[in-house]
Amino acid sequence: MKVQYRITEDDYANAARFAAWRHFIARPSALRLITGGIIIALLGIGLWTLPGLALSLSFGIAVFAILYTASLLFQTPRRARRHYRQYKDIQEPITLELTDAGTKFSTPDGEAILPWSKVFQWRQNDRFILIYRMPILFHIVPKSIAREGFDIPLLVRRLAEHVGPER
Repeated sequence: MKVQYRITEDDYANAARFAAWRHFIARPSALRLITGGIIIALLGIGLWTLPGLALSLSFGIAVFAILYTASLLFQTPRRARRHYRQYKDIQEPITLELTDAGTKFSTPDGEAILPWSKVFQWRQNDRFILIYRMPILFHIVPKSIAREGFDIPLLVRRLAEHVGPER
């Protein structure tokens, strides 16, 4: 089963947002955990020693959390769009072939065979399947290729069988 598609700038930006958001939610880094702990400790100390400042401190923390999350949602796609315009290979047609042994991604300049045993993880949303070679390197498979005859449910089944559940 073989299909050819192109990754658009919107696809690239939306896939980057999806990957960043899932990474942010699913894997809290030690830095975020330490920062969260410090903020909670400061809030506790503020409530105990300066009850009048506690409301101001909690408001400031809430604003910081909202701005940090917003930067994740808006900065990631902006950066991804800039990278897309610089990364000429992603703008070329990609051919995806599903085989019993894995997936084969081809472009005019070469091909990459990705056996199931080398897939680090995979995840999906309503628009994409992201097939990870390593924690931050992934292939984008738009689900819209189903219109070209590609069997998306079969790809998902094979990923689940050979790689494991979506993460």
